[in-house]
Amino acid sequence: MSILVIGANGGVGTHLASQLKQNSVNFTAGIRKEEQIADFENKDMKTLLIDVENDSIEEMADKMQGFEQVVFSVGSGGSTGADKTIIVDLDGAVKAVDASKQAGVEHFVMVSTWDSRREAFDTPDAQKIKPYTIAKHHADVYLRNSGLTHTIVHPGMLTDEGGSGKVDIDLYFGDIKNVARENVAGVIYEVVTKEENRGKELQVLDGGTDIADAVKNFKNK
Repeated sequence: MSILVIGANGGVGTHLASQLKQNSVNFTAGIRKEEQIADFENKDMKTLLIDVENDSIEEMADKMQGFEQVVFSVGSGGSTGADKTIIVDLDGAVKAVDASKQAGVEHFVMVSTWDSRREAFDTPDAQKIKPYTIAKHHADVYLRNSGLTHTIVHPGMLTDEGGSGKVDIDLYFGDIKNVARENVAGVIYEVVTKEENRGKELQVLDGGTDIADAVKNFKNK
């Protein structure tokens, strides 16, 4: 098993890298800046410089050669201007999907937004980050239609609280609630380390079920 975590220096990616390392899973931390290399190598983690904004599809495909799975945990988070959102969250994701196909990647994991359906564009929550929601919608649609085996994870309101190891998972919840970044990483860990968990699309909240059981038992409706 070989996994490339793009955005390994981010909030969710950092936790995922730690969990993979702790359990001796073969992975590489995909990072954007050279100055980030030392932090990961000091933890005995392999690194790869990959920039979804500036690398071409061909350059990204070359870097992805030999990886069985790609985790895309990159995003502006709705905090940047609409231009950066389109460049990173939409085009960056599309390029990563196309590069994965060219490189023969078997499974692509997308860390999306809470609700990327078109009808979510005009909800009160999404209004605050409408360009981001739109970008995530089209990136998710592109991935679904790509032919790649894929999993799409939709986190609730992300927090930096310590992960409880317990979550609630469904295709769609009625209301958005909090979820610890560490718990989201735990969900992704279960997806990339157990082949039977691939191919799901799910919303994740802090909850009452052990992560491994919650992911295993969830079936798309």
